[in-house]
Amino acid sequence: MLTAVIRADDSPRALAATLSVLIPAVAEGFLGHAVIVDAAGASGIESIADTTGASYLHASPAEAWRQGAGAARGDWLLLLDAGDVPQAHWTQAVQRHLLVAPERAALLPLRSAAGALRERAAISFGARRLRAGLVVPKSAVLVGRLGRAPQRLPARRDRAS
Repeated sequence: MLTAVIRADDSPRALAATLSVLIPAVAEGFLGHAVIVDAAGASGIESIADTTGASYLHASPAEAWRQGAGAARGDWLLLLDAGDVPQAHWTQAVQRHLLVAPERAALLPLRSAAGALRERAAISFGARRLRAGLVVPKSAVLVGRLGRAPQRLPARRDRAS
């Protein structure tokens, strides 16, 4: 079962955009749970979590992924920032990846050229740190880093404005 861990900022509108795209995956039974980690303590974020049935946590940005992983029910996590909007058919790309290469993390890259280039450079040349867009085993999130570079998936994600 896949769990979405979403870092919320101070924008309930961005969080709502992300959650609206995840609802079909819940209906299909592919996404079993969501954890919303709020760093800013913005009003409205906790009520959105409550309304959607997601778990709600308050944690610092540095601890958000790890704290969210601790509350996650699934063994695989989809890490998102509020405002991330996976494109249509993202579930099929993730399902295929989990069947074909279940030992390796994957990335739903940003659709914009500049964002995708920054992500690629950060993953290729930087530490294997956690970032939004990853589909990753819970154990890697609890450790705080990837063992190796993730596989880029054909599905992309946009950023809601």
